[in-house]
Amino acid sequence: MAFSVKKRTNTRLNEIEKIQQPVEYVPNCYGDRFIPRRYALSRASRFKAESKPERKTDPMVMKEMPGYWRTHHYSSVLKKAFGLVSTRDKILSFKDSTSRQMCSHLSTERTLEWVVRPIYSNLQKLDWSCRPRTKPIGFIEAVHDLPNIKTYYHKIIDWSVAGQIAAIFSKKLVIWTPNTDVIIGLRAQYTTSIAFNPAGDQLAMAIFMMNRPWLDILDVGSNPIGHHGALKMLDPLEHPVSCLTWDGSGQYVVCGFGNGQISIVRVHPRCSKNVCDNKYFAHKASIIAIKFSCGSKYMATADELGQVYIWYWNGGHLTPITRWASAMCAFFDWHPWREDEIVIADSEPIMIALYHVPSRQVVSYYRRQDSDCIVTTLAFNKISGELVVCYSFTDVNKPPEILVLASMDRVVDVMRNHDDVIVHLLWSPDGKQLASVGYDETLTIWNFFGISPTNECKRKKLQRDAAASSSSSRTGGSVFGDGPESGRDASRIQCNRNKEATYRDLASSFLFKAMR
Repeated sequence: MAFSVKKRTNTRLNEIEKIQQPVEYVPNCYGDRFIPRRYALSRASRFKAESKPERKTDPMVMKEMPGYWRTHHYSSVLKKAFGLVSTRDKILSFKDSTSRQMCSHLSTERTLEWVVRPIYSNLQKLDWSCRPRTKPIGFIEAVHDLPNIKTYYHKIIDWSVAGQIAAIFSKKLVIWTPNTDVIIGLRAQYTTSIAFNPAGDQLAMAIFMMNRPWLDILDVGSNPIGHHGALKMLDPLEHPVSCLTWDGSGQYVVCGFGNGQISIVRVHPRCSKNVCDNKYFAHKASIIAIKFSCGSKYMATADELGQVYIWYWNGGHLTPITRWASAMCAFFDWHPWREDEIVIADSEPIMIALYHVPSRQVVSYYRRQDSDCIVTTLAFNKISGELVVCYSFTDVNKPPEILVLASMDRVVDVMRNHDDVIVHLLWSPDGKQLASVGYDETLTIWNFFGISPTNECKRKKLQRDAAASSSSSRTGGSVFGDGPESGRDASRIQCNRNKEATYRDLASSFLFKAMR
């Protein structure tokens, strides 16, 4: 008898020693009834690259019911109503009491050996590292008219870390700061692409003039604004710069051309005349997007034929890694804090994939079953990690939608305001505001986190308005930039927001006004 008890005790200790993680020792079924536990059905198995999603219902088919995808927090509401403040007072808890008792019993016999992993702890079993908002509380802050904005170019608008927004119109470049009335207008008829540097004090402008591509660096941090650097002619000739961007250090400008060439221009320090720009020939069509990863370890480029190339970046030099081929146009964006992950979306037919660069594998994906819409652009939020995807439908009577995803099968919110295809998404410097630009020539600024301005923000705004008004009265409301060789001038315009103005007034002054 004693031998039998000792044998069972040794067997029990051997089973406890095998425990490495708390989840592995909990059975997946209840006794002889074989009722599966909720967490036993791993979602990850449905989104592997080698398997197809198990669910037959398309999770992204929108119902017409308002707020259908919105998460309602019944637990927090009932806790507040019943006054449950203790951590043990829980309602609507779906944890298994049997597994809780087993964990408690085993922890008293021996401390569990946890495996420490340096990677992100994905407690919600999401496809990518994400801290989704507790509820969709975003709202529209402002809608602006952008008449004659150059929608046929790809990098026509940018939002700097200093808070300034720059946009290219038919004949002018307009720079303004949201919530202020001071606007700078520059003659820029031949500008094809713009991009702020990481510090926000310089603006790179690509110009196609006299059938030659040029690069100009505008100093927007000086006072007065409008100091131009020396124009630099780029190679190849007779091909405009279709897209450009800065690297993370602010020393290089990466230019993509209409013929698919990539040129890397060193800006700081000023390079000598005998130093040639690095050129790379991989794309066969016009480049429409260039983006760096969060730590500038990688760079990705996309062209009009749906080819996406991923490169290693090393101080102005590129090393190709892999290529992603799409049947139609493809869009991509890097994860805001995980450098090795990139989301690539095929426009038509719609397929959104999370790609892990070092392993060259698709971690998860979503494929739309219907062909009633296309993806037009996408972007990650830098704070929450939520993915914002813009859809445009084949039905002209159905307006485009902005979907907010926390995972491939979790739609957090749906936002609608535009009447035509949405082609640009911009984030404010703090990541709390989203700007969307569409072919309807409107710019919508969304308060993504639903945080209303405080009294301190209002006070600072009043101080800025008063300082701008006094400065404008002293200088006469105009300022001129340097560089007479370029033939461009700058004019500062004072306007009253939400005030009616005719189109002729806008065309003669600047192409921007607030609508509502």
